[in-house]
Amino acid sequence: MAASTLAPSAGPKLVAHDPPSWFDARGQVPLPEAATKGRVNLAGQIRGGGTDLPVLLHDTRAFIASPTNVQVIDLASGRTVGEETARGETLRKDSDGYILPPVMAGNEVLVPFLLAVPASGTHTRGAMVELIAVSTAPPYKATWRTNINLPEWALQSSGKVKVAAVGAESGMAVVTVTGSDSAVSYGIDTVSHALRWTQPDLEVKRVGAGMAAGLLHAEPLTTFPLGVDLTTGTEKWRGEKTYNAAMDGAGPSTVRVEGQRPDGKKGDQLLDVTSGQVRADMPPGLGSMSCTHDQAQTLVCTHSFAVVAVDPATGQLLWALKDGEEGRKPPTVTAVWHGRIYGRGVGGPVALDARTGMDMPTKPEAAPLLVNTYVGLVLDGSRLSSYPAGG
Repeated sequence: MAASTLAPSAGPKLVAHDPPSWFDARGQVPLPEAATKGRVNLAGQIRGGGTDLPVLLHDTRAFIASPTNVQVIDLASGRTVGEETARGETLRKDSDGYILPPVMAGNEVLVPFLLAVPASGTHTRGAMVELIAVSTAPPYKATWRTNINLPEWALQSSGKVKVAAVGAESGMAVVTVTGSDSAVSYGIDTVSHALRWTQPDLEVKRVGAGMAAGLLHAEPLTTFPLGVDLTTGTEKWRGEKTYNAAMDGAGPSTVRVEGQRPDGKKGDQLLDVTSGQVRADMPPGLGSMSCTHDQAQTLVCTHSFAVVAVDPATGQLLWALKDGEEGRKPPTVTAVWHGRIYGRGVGGPVALDARTGMDMPTKPEAAPLLVNTYVGLVLDGSRLSSYPAGG
């Protein structure tokens, strides 16, 4: 690594605001191309939205993953202050647009890489995950690595296979690999770095409250919501068979499950990840909306014609902003974080209170895709840039 990448930060001091009220374009810091490579569509929008970008914000640093490496960027100066590279050949040659964000595990950041295993002797070519843990302290180097050999289907469907570090808690991390109609999940001990359990056919979607919750792929287009013990991988609960199911996190211990039930009716429910019990039905009419938890207490659901807020503990509809109602037009939501909704409105960038839906008095000056207490990441053309947060 060039010595210049380790030079001290020269940019402005970043100040914490939770949540930020505005973002200062005067302190704009462009991020590496890897942050958006393969993500920007012809309309200049990020496919999948900010939460699918291969970027993890941690204090004043951004950890940016690519198919082959992870870079650590100082958000005040734009300098690369650390970098680690996968030790092997990439399994997917076209995977830039499918890399998911790293996750935190204590004082480490976990980054999974899909790699090919070369043929050797009588052993045929295969596929594996290399999981790298990068320290959140200087010099931001790998503290450990572990390899996990993947089933044969991962090599056969390599054009569609994806890997995700889903989450980590209490010394355990979960990595999920999916491809076509197949899935497999792994529980890794982040202290001993050993593989503790394997769950074939399980696509884990949420880690929390000592559980890993996801969808068990029983047959094409048919799944069961499933919860396994985070430490042992032992099945703890199984929901009813669901067709064309989708599961997303809806809070620290809640998931939202949508799909068609065996009786033909549409289901849209909030489940407790510890028991699989239904906390509440989602309010009617939200089936076409994608929802994001604000990492505080509100689930925000969006569509081109409406923005809706739901209490994930009770399923209560808090408010709905629909096109044309009360002389207002819903914004295009770009990020939801800590009780604040950021987006693009008819009058430019706008921020709403997530619990009430009311416009915040301070114009945010930009519509960020990702937010933490120090910065907002904003799409400038096809490049992602960091803007300092203001209070």
